[in-house]
Amino acid sequence: MPAMGTVATAPFSPGVLDFAVRNKVDLLLEPLLAATRQVFPTARDLRVLLESDPEIRDDWHIVFDVGAPESDIPDYLEVQHRWVDELFRICPATSVCILRLALSPVTT
Repeated sequence: MPAMGTVATAPFSPGVLDFAVRNKVDLLLEPLLAATRQVFPTARDLRVLLESDPEIRDDWHIVFDVGAPESDIPDYLEVQHRWVDELFRICPATSVCILRLALSPVTT
């Protein structure tokens, strides 16, 4: 586990990279990772995953899965909006549906 207050390295798996290349969002991964680290500077866990939608067949997404201390994020809705603002700043509107945030509170 990383030291308190540091963000874990989030290497992109071959599956994530392959999916990103096929969907023309590969060049957006590093900038969005950097933005995610800025929005969640005290994240305890940061992973970038390829996940399927459980309700829609063959609907896949790249998920930035962030575990952040509850005490550091008093307003989850506001911080999610900040991440989405960064997503739209970095990513063309036609591709934002491929990238998602999963934000989980971590108790300290």
